[in-house]
Amino acid sequence: MKIGIYGGSFDPVHKGHVNAAINFMEELSLDKVIVIPAYQPPHKKGLAMTPSEHRMNMCRLAFGELDGFEVSDIEIQRADEGYMADTVEQLREIYPDDEFYLLIGGDMLLSFRRWYEWHRITNEAVLAVAARNWEDDAALEAEAAILRSNGAEVRIVPIDVKELSSTEVREAVRRADDIASMVPKGVDEYIWNHYLYYN
Repeated sequence: MKIGIYGGSFDPVHKGHVNAAINFMEELSLDKVIVIPAYQPPHKKGLAMTPSEHRMNMCRLAFGELDGFEVSDIEIQRADEGYMADTVEQLREIYPDDEFYLLIGGDMLLSFRRWYEWHRITNEAVLAVAARNWEDDAALEAEAAILRSNGAEVRIVPIDVKELSSTEVREAVRRADDIASMVPKGVDEYIWNHYLYYN
């Protein structure tokens, strides 16, 4: 089985996240995508985040009815730094014979060699990188070449994604704007009902 690993803060999850995940599934012919909200992403250490319970619930609303998608609390249960190297190896114990694809954006590829013990990730998973039309393809290919020379398997995947950020959603909530066009069905009501992102 070909399994995509799709991690992130998802604070909140938005339509860009969902569209990218669906595109990855189609382009790579994945059998399954595991969506993994982070407990505390290493690159956001020290920043206030919405409690993990809310981010999990919003991800379940966003992905729960999509075929082939599963939302996992594997990192939240660990309640640690949320290093992807640990997550991939933990998933390998659950899926010993399956093929992993770590689904990341181009910006993450460019910083990937600064990730904690990144070789442990590439030992277990193919790096599948969303190449968005505004990004520097030459820079992505150059970084991919360096990683490949270090034994990684990297696939640059053309992804037609909705350009949107969680920051934009949070700012829209603070302005009391309608966010129905920005987040998956049900997530907008969840945000309003739980008074998230007002401050």
